[in-house]
Amino acid sequence: EKQQAELRESCEDLSINDIQSKVNSVGQKKRCSSTSPDSAPPQKSPRTDSLSSSNTEKQSETDMQKMLMEDTGKLMSPSAETKSWRRTTITRRSLPAPPNPYQALCSGISTSLSNQERLEKLLEASVKLALERTQNMLLSVPQASIETFKKQVEYIQAKGSSLATSIPSDSHKLQSIQPSSSEPTMQKAMKNVQKAIERLSSESESWDVLLTKHQRKAEELERKLQRVQETGIQLNSTSMSQSSQYPLIQSKPDYHSILSRQRPTIHTMATIIETQCKIVRQLLSIKEQSQLFVKETSGRLAEEAGFQDLSSYLLRKLMSAPLPTAST
Repeated sequence: EKQQAELRESCEDLSINDIQSKVNSVGQKKRCSSTSPDSAPPQKSPRTDSLSSSNTEKQSETDMQKMLMEDTGKLMSPSAETKSWRRTTITRRSLPAPPNPYQALCSGISTSLSNQERLEKLLEASVKLALERTQNMLLSVPQASIETFKKQVEYIQAKGSSLATSIPSDSHKLQSIQPSSSEPTMQKAMKNVQKAIERLSSESESWDVLLTKHQRKAEELERKLQRVQETGIQLNSTSMSQSSQYPLIQSKPDYHSILSRQRPTIHTMATIIETQCKIVRQLLSIKEQSQLFVKETSGRLAEEAGFQDLSSYLLRKLMSAPLPTAST
């Protein structure tokens, strides 16, 4: 606002000076034309001379008023103000970008490494930077003990190194010992067991249907025998009760014993699956702990840097950012 007021005052001063210079130049031209020795004025009556002089004075006054109105209109028009602001913005030089000290964290990390190794290097560099800054701040504090700070630093470094070493080992374990849903051999074995169970259940159902059928036939034969006995005719009941399918029915396998034999294998498979599920849960808990650790470190760095709102994917953005090329 101060700059706008100063610009308006300067423009008004310039316009007033220009108007005065124009008026003076017009008056001088008229005087010179009236007092020139070469052109002799015509002989006229004094009355006409006075009228002409009064008319010229009125015209000069009207011209001055018109010029003043035009200049004030130009000064008050918004287009003139926008043009002046455009000139000032064009001639103004832009300030250089403020230095970012956190770019040095990514400059030493090579892009040839894997994402996990780059993340480890970035965590180490960020922790070192945070510790250096806190140590410099503690030196200025009179009653701060640097020994306790060093002990805490050692504890944090040991914890971070153990976490960094545990993450790849856990990932290798996860790759070597995968759950049953991801192993093709285990999937095939489970499918074969499921098919065998389905086949056995279908066979037992078919045997039950056949048994019920022959039971009905046996019941009908018994009824016939009762009728024959009532009439007094004696027949061999054993020959009639035993049908042609009797030995086949007697050779029915004991499916209960077969399933009881397979119980240990099914139990071992269930225990293996439970152990693998426990391993996966432990790995997921380790993953959550590592994510929390990363969030805590990024939050501390954000507080030290002065950022209010910081996204949780800052480390990934820093890793994915291209490295600055050295100017030759």
